[in-house]
Amino acid sequence: MKPVSRTAYYCCGVRMTDAQSSKPLINDTYAERLMGDEGMQAWEPFRKHKNPNGSNIARCFIIDTWIKEQIRLNPQTTIILIGAGLDSRAYRIEGGNWIELDEPGIIEYKEKLLPSSLSRNPLRRISIDFEKENIKEYLRPFTHLSPVLFVVEGVLMYLTHDQRKELMDVLGLFNTHMLICDLMSEDFFERFGKQGIYVELRKMNALFKDMMKNPQQLMLDAGYTLEEVKSNLIIASDHGLLTIPRFFVNLLLKKPFMGYSTYRFRF
Repeated sequence: MKPVSRTAYYCCGVRMTDAQSSKPLINDTYAERLMGDEGMQAWEPFRKHKNPNGSNIARCFIIDTWIKEQIRLNPQTTIILIGAGLDSRAYRIEGGNWIELDEPGIIEYKEKLLPSSLSRNPLRRISIDFEKENIKEYLRPFTHLSPVLFVVEGVLMYLTHDQRKELMDVLGLFNTHMLICDLMSEDFFERFGKQGIYVELRKMNALFKDMMKNPQQLMLDAGYTLEEVKSNLIIASDHGLLTIPRFFVNLLLKKPFMGYSTYRFRF
């Protein structure tokens, strides 16, 4: 797998640990199955980073909640996950038509451990080499679908500004759609993100690129309307997933913690 693809083990390991806890928030019972021996080894250095792990669980919870809300409104919604990693939502969430795009190494690995044929919902997996192939050609066949919800989770911080802009242009092929993504500001990264977990990510050669002061501006400039935003760390605090006392977060850290949030946009 490519370095950024290997970060999928981290996200899956977080969900596995949540499912094994006494009070799981997501309860992804498929996560352990998706880890395998290689995944367990990759996850081990991240296990100790309680606050980033709590934030990651909260991010997944926020996205799950918004997807479920949309499926309740329209069970035939098509959910397209770009850089799907070891996501298991097509198995965990009832309803929707699911499309996963990711690197061939991820898709092959995932199909072996958790075949798409076992999904409770219609699921199509598409292999794409993001560095060499044009995602536009892979998405064009689906532009007639409606409604469409794109999920870009744990991906955008690894892209250059030009790559993010190009992705927004490609999503614009869909006349009407929703976009859920997580965004980290440059200020948050400098204050909270450069230590701890990022040290482990750098060892994997998974590097953040072109951090922006206001990363959501890229979506607004592309024609999106912001519908809702939730801080991953504040939601984690609300559910007792941080080592930081909740009163301290509410008193001093609410504004800084908005620097790493999950966003819901409409186009």
